[in-house]
Amino acid sequence: MNLSFRKNVTRLAVIGLVGASLALTIPTHAQAPGKIYGVAFIDSNANGRRDPDEPTTLGRFKVTNGGNYFRCGHTGRDNTYGLIVRPGTYFVMPIAGPGQYTSAPVIQVRVERLGQAVEVNLPLVPQPLALAENCGEFLPKRTARVPWGIPETAVAGGLTTLVRAIEAAGLFETLSQPGPFTVFAPTDLAFAQFSEDELNAILNDRTLLRSILTYHVVPGRFTASDVVNSSSLPTVNGKSLRVEVRDGDVFVDDARVIATDINAANGVVHLIDTVLTP
Repeated sequence: MNLSFRKNVTRLAVIGLVGASLALTIPTHAQAPGKIYGVAFIDSNANGRRDPDEPTTLGRFKVTNGGNYFRCGHTGRDNTYGLIVRPGTYFVMPIAGPGQYTSAPVIQVRVERLGQAVEVNLPLVPQPLALAENCGEFLPKRTARVPWGIPETAVAGGLTTLVRAIEAAGLFETLSQPGPFTVFAPTDLAFAQFSEDELNAILNDRTLLRSILTYHVVPGRFTASDVVNSSSLPTVNGKSLRVEVRDGDVFVDDARVIATDINAANGVVHLIDTVLTP
């Protein structure tokens, strides 16, 4: 990465997820640890929210920060659960048991400060919407009758820095829309080409960050074979990506494509080894 590129880019920010039932309350002990708590419930109408007549049920859950922290657990005898956490952004995943399915497979929640409690109710439904299988691994095993959207695919794929950037840019809900979209997703190693100060500066400049991220998104679903047979691809940013094949490798601009055709409900993801700049 050349010096002029770094100077021009020295300014990026983190995720916005899909629905569930969130309620915030502030306990009296302001210095107490933060807490995520809630109940598992039967989401009879599969709307992702707990309605007054929907009963609680036994359930399992996973909580992760999209990085190296995760916790798995079961609801208690009263169908409630509670987890002590530090301030930060977390993803709560209802884990469906035998005969159960989840109507909101990933729920984003933010604990802003110590002493804050955030309620997250876990929707479980009998309909086969999306089956979660294994709580024991960091990357949850899933058999998705309806695949995850692009942001959830990034979370599950361990694309930690990209997930932070999507959230910081306020693009999580945009990338959860029907689309379809094709995303050229930089790996964590691609982002590591920035110094820590450079990356933080980018994450804190929402205008620059959105410009960079939308340059990685192409309207429509372009599989690997579609990409190879293209010379350029128009991006959501308004500019186009140059596509070339060099010595058997496919490049978009100066980024090498290192993995292809990771399918999501609303598009397809290809991994690249460099962060693109418009």
